[in-house]
Amino acid sequence: MKGRKTIPINIKRVKGTLKKERIKNVPDPSDKKPTPPSWLNKRAKQIFWHMLTRLDDIGLASRTHTEALATLCSRMEEVERFDKVLNDEGYYYDAKNSLGFEVKKEHPAAKLREKAIRHVHSLLTEFGLTPASIQKVGSGKSKPKGNDFEGF
Repeated sequence: MKGRKTIPINIKRVKGTLKKERIKNVPDPSDKKPTPPSWLNKRAKQIFWHMLTRLDDIGLASRTHTEALATLCSRMEEVERFDKVLNDEGYYYDAKNSLGFEVKKEHPAAKLREKAIRHVHSLLTEFGLTPASIQKVGSGKSKPKGNDFEGF
């Protein structure tokens, strides 16, 4: 996909570059809280409730985002599972190459873990749960008005 990344409306509003005629008809997210889907396993559901409190803290917990949150929690559970396998079996294993020599090979779970971690990071960024992305996504909660220089 080519072109510029879409800048969130909140950022445009703060910068003073928001033009009402360019606002796409974007529906507001639901006010209701999401519930974990039935396809999540027990551990992923625990992670779901934990992440829901994180999103609720920044005002972004919405039933509208249930599937994306469930995907995030499922991948986080996979990272834990791959970590357990790697801690039990090690990151490398002994194998023989085509010439019959002993060689060390990377455990397949290491690559799977790496892919899952990259996906988790991407989803955390989507939700604004990384230090850099929180400023881009913005918060659903409004900040209290007042002087930034009070108390100095």
